[in-house]
Amino acid sequence: MFTKKPQSTAMVTEEAIAQRAYEFWQARGCPESDGSEDWQTAEADLIAEAKQAKRPIKRLFARLRNRAALA
Repeated sequence: MFTKKPQSTAMVTEEAIAQRAYEFWQARGCPESDGSEDWQTAEADLIAEAKQAKRPIKRLFARLRNRAALA
């Protein structure tokens, strides 16, 4: 069954996840592993960043709509 990913995860590319996971792996001293832990951590980190980045924009649009309604 196909499930649609939330909008915030669509903004996070596999390339960005791979880069962040590589940075985490290096920071841990390049241990032997399959990298799945670093991948999951990187993905969660980037998704959280994407969600945080969207909030100020939503607030700005809400303020602009309110101002337009008052005019």
